[in-house]
Amino acid sequence: MWSVNEMPDQSGRVVVITGANSGVGYESAVAFAQKRAHVVMASRSMEKLEKSRAELLKRAPGASVDLLQLDLGSLQSVRKFAENFNAQYDRLDILMNNAGIMVPPYGKTADGFETQFGTNHLGHFALTGLVLPKLLETPNSRVVNVSSSAYMRAHMNFDDLQSERDYQPWAAYGQSKLANILFTLELQRKLEAIGSDVISVASHPGFARTNLQKIENISIGQLILGVILMPVMSQSARPGASYQLYAATMPNVRGAEFYGPRWLLKGDVVRVEVNEQGKNAADAARLWSISEQLTGVHYTELGDAVRVG
Repeated sequence: MWSVNEMPDQSGRVVVITGANSGVGYESAVAFAQKRAHVVMASRSMEKLEKSRAELLKRAPGASVDLLQLDLGSLQSVRKFAENFNAQYDRLDILMNNAGIMVPPYGKTADGFETQFGTNHLGHFALTGLVLPKLLETPNSRVVNVSSSAYMRAHMNFDDLQSERDYQPWAAYGQSKLANILFTLELQRKLEAIGSDVISVASHPGFARTNLQKIENISIGQLILGVILMPVMSQSARPGASYQLYAATMPNVRGAEFYGPRWLLKGDVVRVEVNEQGKNAADAARLWSISEQLTGVHYTELGDAVRVG
């Protein structure tokens, strides 16, 4: 069974991890720090980031770690983060789009997007586009989009992407995670079209016990079932991070691949077959176009990369 201890040495590499203050994002930051990467921890709360860095340094003494504030629910914050990062760094080896929110009550981001779609997808879409020049300048860099097995029961509701007519928390969450998969697919296609060696891959953590499970829209029956099954079906954040760390670092990984646990919720790292919704090229292209319009972020470095067929 593959473990994070088998990660290759990361000396000299620069890694950005969103949502790095807790859960699998934090464990990913620790693993990279222990493997001697320079880690940029990104999150909304600088106070939480400071505490997380202090804990990280206990586990990886002498690690090279920087903190940058990032609120994925605000395009202004995303642009500010990218501006700061691009000014401070001349390379970006790994962008781990890890942060996310799960089934909150209906709400909107600072820019008026439905909270889950806006944060889980649009925020990361904008961030990736704004730091893309650094990725393209760095040999063999990677974008890792952290999705969820919840994508498998979802579909893209292009007639109501923002859930303005009907908000179902779990459906909106699944759609945002499907968007992560489709973004991975279309980004890889566009990178290949210009002959870039940057790769775009996806992962999911299975059922990892993190702050993400602190959710409100859950029935009493689901809560009781969760309490009973969680010890058996779930795993801690450290093994939960192994899937995205494998996708980010192992030399056998190829573009557009998807990594997760063998038994869906937990288990050894395996390459997961993406379902038909996740491989829908037309949906991927349509989502990309809409995302550019909504965020105002255009991946000009990728050219037109017109789809054939």
